[in-house]
Amino acid sequence: MTGTGSPWHSRRPVRIAAAAAAATTLSCAFLLFDTPPSADWRERKVIVPRGSRLPEVVSALREGGVLRHPLAFRGLVRLTFTGRTLHYGEYTFPRPPSTFEVWNRVRAGDVITYQVKVVPGSNLYDIAALLKEHSLAEPEAFLAAATSPDVLARLEIPAGSAEGYLYPDTYTIVKPVTPEEILEDMVRMFRKKFTPEMERKAKASGLSPHQVVTIASIIEKETGIDGEKPLVSAVIRRRLAAEMPLQMDPTVIYGVKRFDGTVTRKDLRTPGPYNTYTNRGLPPGPIANPGMPALEAALSPADADYLYFVSQNDGSHKFSRTLEEHNRAVEALRRSVRQGEG
Repeated sequence: MTGTGSPWHSRRPVRIAAAAAAATTLSCAFLLFDTPPSADWRERKVIVPRGSRLPEVVSALREGGVLRHPLAFRGLVRLTFTGRTLHYGEYTFPRPPSTFEVWNRVRAGDVITYQVKVVPGSNLYDIAALLKEHSLAEPEAFLAAATSPDVLARLEIPAGSAEGYLYPDTYTIVKPVTPEEILEDMVRMFRKKFTPEMERKAKASGLSPHQVVTIASIIEKETGIDGEKPLVSAVIRRRLAAEMPLQMDPTVIYGVKRFDGTVTRKDLRTPGPYNTYTNRGLPPGPIANPGMPALEAALSPADADYLYFVSQNDGSHKFSRTLEEHNRAVEALRRSVRQGEG
């Protein structure tokens, strides 16, 4: 008599396989969603270097103390085919993250971004300090890059520094970043704004683009009022045409690297390439980074015959055609200051 096996015995391999699958699933879920202890957790920041492959990504996350189960992370990356779409950058973890959360954030590129606002009239030293404030670059390294002959040649800047070519704007920067990369972004924006038409206009007026940027930088430092910029431009053009010294204090201030706005009589008498009291013509290069209104004013000066202007101590200026008019304006300003002090 032939017997048949027990149903329980015939189903045993299936039950074992199902139990094993369930155990594996639970183990994977535990590894993916387990989080580090929260008792002593402090916000942690981790930088994944640019160009990192999966092993380097895992290493950075482990060393940063945010990846508790690296094998589970590797498995999830391979299972989801996301090895080539992991993003470099700086990540912050205010709370203990699970392996799944770490993977999801690196996959999505949920990085820290830094908004760096460069205002018109900022010079290299201002920008270097701004980058230092955001911990994006050390001032010495940024200034070294901004004056490096190799960097300047690559960026096609016809000067001894990048001054004037770092367009004022708000830049979104992601770590890790080098000073050269920051410079490239700012110069790229300048090239975008300073159009071929503007270059043609400069050439038609007998000026090189570098001279236009230099004039625009002086305009930017002399007045913050957009409506006055074409008038200041007219004064500069007329003085250049008459071979008169420009006698612009901001150029002297740039030359002596005293950026608090003060200038002394000794400064005005001290020879130097940026002293437009002792030298005729333009200084050797820009003294700041001008915005679009200043660049446009440099290319399109007002149709005015002014040769002088003086501050009114309220941000505006009094423009004069003759030295006699100018002297009267200066004396009126002095009287106003004395009365205010009294």
